[in-house]
Amino acid sequence: MAETLARVLVVDDVPVNVKLLKTILAGAGYGVLEATSGAMALEVLQREKPDAMLLDVSMPGMTGYEVCETVRRDPLFGALPVLMVTGLSLPEERARGFNAGATEFITKPFDRRELLARLRASLVMSEGEESALCHHLPGTVVMTSCAWKILALSIQAAALLSLPRPPVGVFSFDQLLDPANLAAAESGAEFRFQMNGRALVGLQRAVTEPGGVEVMRVISLRAEE
Repeated sequence: MAETLARVLVVDDVPVNVKLLKTILAGAGYGVLEATSGAMALEVLQREKPDAMLLDVSMPGMTGYEVCETVRRDPLFGALPVLMVTGLSLPEERARGFNAGATEFITKPFDRRELLARLRASLVMSEGEESALCHHLPGTVVMTSCAWKILALSIQAAALLSLPRPPVGVFSFDQLLDPANLAAAESGAEFRFQMNGRALVGLQRAVTEPGGVEVMRVISLRAEE
């Protein structure tokens, strides 16, 4: 019998969506738990303590945003990967999702490989760590999700950013950048920003799987001379 990779809670009020996600996840070796409402999701979360959650946004009674906010208020699930999978794609909807504490925001229709890659990356970076601080990362390096959520950072980077112990997947690096420098960062060019009166310079590169699917970002930082 194949080993189950991790258990993922799928939350969606539309049965066909649950069935599709269950098929994709089970086919990749994940164990799948199901919930058809926000209230049910919170019950299953407390009872089963899954390793990650795929969460719909537009649900009656309790929205995905409200579910995510409730989850993040519980210290037990502060590092739980929460991937919002939704048909909503407006920038303000994405921002609302990340502000609620989502690790990733995946828009329907999605690519199966991208979904699995982002789930896998989120699980790897959150495994066994409530804090993103990583003593083994060399230099002044920050690792983020594709959505800029900090997943890990070196001691030197934490000192530069004055983030002594940031939780995994909650703080968004892009919040530090103005629109022009965010565009530069996304393009792979050098970008600049201020932190505690100090001018910093950064360079971002995407980490991709062999198929070209982006799974995370690596950011190198330095103080501007």
